[in-house]
Amino acid sequence: MKPPTNILLIDVGNTSTTLGLWAAGRLLKTGRVPTAWRESACVLAQVRRWLGRREIADAVLSTVVPAVRPLWREVLGALGVAQPLDVNHRLKLGVKISYPQPSAIGADRLANAAGVVARYGAPAIVVDFGTATTFDVISRKQGYMGGIIAPGLALMFDYLAERTALLPHLHWTPVRGRVGRSTAQAMQLGARWGYRGLTREILAELTRGLRERPVRLIATGGHAARLARGARLGLTVDMDLTLRGLGRIYELNCNTR
Repeated sequence: MKPPTNILLIDVGNTSTTLGLWAAGRLLKTGRVPTAWRESACVLAQVRRWLGRREIADAVLSTVVPAVRPLWREVLGALGVAQPLDVNHRLKLGVKISYPQPSAIGADRLANAAGVVARYGAPAIVVDFGTATTFDVISRKQGYMGGIIAPGLALMFDYLAERTALLPHLHWTPVRGRVGRSTAQAMQLGARWGYRGLTREILAELTRGLRERPVRLIATGGHAARLARGARLGLTVDMDLTLRGLGRIYELNCNTR
């Protein structure tokens, strides 16, 4: 039996780049590379270590950081992929786009729309907890309609540290209690509850405006599991939704390359 063809999936985010290995309609493994790495030799070495003995036949590239596109094309060229599939709104996505300016939709949001429709159906709202937190609305009738963009959880801590004289720079960590007993604890509780409140209110407004039922609420992105745990937001966490969307987009377009 001929082994399945391995496709490298690359989702370049503002902070980290997520890798996926796709074969026979399945996501086999995932990995990460810092987006800040700008030396192609370092990135190539890391990808080769992650791939191990596997060889790739093709690749899908999704990026919200245009400056790194040449780097990844160089890396992929060294891996034998001269022309990766570059995700954009002109490709077959498996979902209609009713957004007025489809060229302005980020490639990651297109992948999320493709992934959620293939895996969960519509109507659906995808919350991607990344450097920015995005809410994407996919209607049963209108397809991808648009969404909301809010600051990400990490940006809240960055902003507090940058715009105040005494508050420290923190990373999100779980804390106990309901009243902050230190500056750090007060900031952590404010971020956790405040961010859950922001998420709950936006989801309520979007669901009310969609007027389709039942609406699947899907969370993805680096902070999804921690923010959704115990928050009673009705979110199904799918950490690999974007990569699965990239795999689906490849399947829909591989015969028309």
